[in-house]
Amino acid sequence: MFIGVTGYNHESSAALVDNNGNLIDYYREESLSRIKGDKSFPRKSIQKLLDSNNLKVKDIEKVAFYERPLSAFLHIAKVASLNMPRSLSLLSHQFRNFNRSSVSCYLDFARVFKGLETKLIYSDHHLSHSLTALAYSNSKEDICSVVVDGFGDRSTASISQVIDPTEINELWECLYPVSLGLFYSSITDYLGFAINEGEYKVMGLSSFGNSNSRFAKLVSGLMDWDSKSNKLISDMSYFDYHLSTSNSYSNKLVDLLGPARNPFVPLIPGDKDFQRCADIARGAQDLTVNLLCKIFTHAYQLTSSRRFMFSGGVSMNSAAIDSIAQLPFVDEIIIPPSPGDAGCAIGAAFYCYIKSNFYKNLKITKPSLFPSMTERTDNEFLTEKIISQEFNILEKNQDDAFLRAAELISSGEVIGTILSHSETGPRALGNRSLICDGKNKDAVKYLNTVVKNRSPFRPTAPAMRYDIAKKYYLLRPELHDCYKTMSATCKCIKGSISSEFPTTHVDGTARIQIVEKQSLLDQLLTKLEPMKIEILANSSLNVSGDPTCFDLIDGLMVCVRTPLRFLLTDIGLLAKKNITN
Repeated sequence: MFIGVTGYNHESSAALVDNNGNLIDYYREESLSRIKGDKSFPRKSIQKLLDSNNLKVKDIEKVAFYERPLSAFLHIAKVASLNMPRSLSLLSHQFRNFNRSSVSCYLDFARVFKGLETKLIYSDHHLSHSLTALAYSNSKEDICSVVVDGFGDRSTASISQVIDPTEINELWECLYPVSLGLFYSSITDYLGFAINEGEYKVMGLSSFGNSNSRFAKLVSGLMDWDSKSNKLISDMSYFDYHLSTSNSYSNKLVDLLGPARNPFVPLIPGDKDFQRCADIARGAQDLTVNLLCKIFTHAYQLTSSRRFMFSGGVSMNSAAIDSIAQLPFVDEIIIPPSPGDAGCAIGAAFYCYIKSNFYKNLKITKPSLFPSMTERTDNEFLTEKIISQEFNILEKNQDDAFLRAAELISSGEVIGTILSHSETGPRALGNRSLICDGKNKDAVKYLNTVVKNRSPFRPTAPAMRYDIAKKYYLLRPELHDCYKTMSATCKCIKGSISSEFPTTHVDGTARIQIVEKQSLLDQLLTKLEPMKIEILANSSLNVSGDPTCFDLIDGLMVCVRTPLRFLLTDIGLLAKKNITN
């Protein structure tokens, strides 16, 4: 058995791969600690891996950390030394980070899981991303890996040729501090949203912007592609992330674009500053799409491959993926369900496996989208107490529960779901979701603004079967797997009524989910067929600012804390006690 871990500088997680190349289990630390974006040593996740699979420390062959902290520290120190004394605080911060991620990782293993520290190895950061993506690819050979993120080891973007899982050859890289990911995060910060969380908001906001506006053009000029050297270039004077721990953008950017948005002032369409912010977001999105297309074009020139894996934080920019797929040389794009740093635990675990004597015949089995083993709850007494005090069990039999849930959805209700194993990545795919009729405007609005309390400019994903999706949306065969995990947006078919669906964004696109056969949402859609409902609106089951729910008690607390009234669970369909229907 092999374990991969992430943490300290980025979101913590742990993954377990067996001796046959199967992803057995995977947990994000935030799911267990209930701390959004938890970066601590993934103690709870590792313990859950061991307990859920009846393993001891002695059963673990190797454990891999997802990056090489010393490499990152040395590179940042080199960059910082060129900007002294302004960068002194950054250098000090990075030294502490190095100690936390390299020294502390060893010590934390020795303290909590004695014996595993002797089995600790380190994987290259972008290699961990590539191996995560490779696990979910349909073929493990003759494919190109593109990784674009904020920063990893020393690279912010890379292109690699995958000969096979043991031979992944890096052919091109972009070095820190030039970073497309950190550029987008800086604009996120400038627009008053939290870095590493608010990028989704910028992406949604951009659809309200005008590409031809002055602000959009100013932002789209902050980075470029040098066609002679095939390099990303950036005017770093507009940014401070390479100089400071407190500021991501400089006063020069403020001089260029005007005052940064106050994060405590709501951003509502029609308000005074909304259009300026939307135009700035549009510029950031346009620039990102343009540069990603340049990177993929260069990847094709280097490898001649027509099949691509795309990972790293920037690959979660779903609005950009459709444009990449339109490039004439692209036959397939694979994006893993957890393409950010948290997903690198999976790649790190496979790195251990590939380096072991167990790896034979190029065998890595494509993982399930729902690997995380989830007991009903770790606190049965508390769960039963909450249910007895706050809920009625409307239906215990699963088939009856699904039918009743379908009837409620048909009547305009929003239903929470928390059944079976949890999803791999940050996007809820049905097992930890809030769902309603995807064509019911009132229900979708209620889900978004009342239950979720989301920003009004953020769309909700429509979930449906493939035969329904192709009626309404312009699907690209290159993105077949991406649609299963909401990794790409697509346009409505011209003249289709889908342009009027409440799940369709202002720009005429939708971040669709094509549900897998026999999945929870597929079973619900079967019950909904006689009721003429073919599309579900799907959003993650959580309270704003909290991680997506993991076990039953998390789901119960969402019901208690929000106006959500119904919860579909492994023990049946639950309703708040004040509900009579």
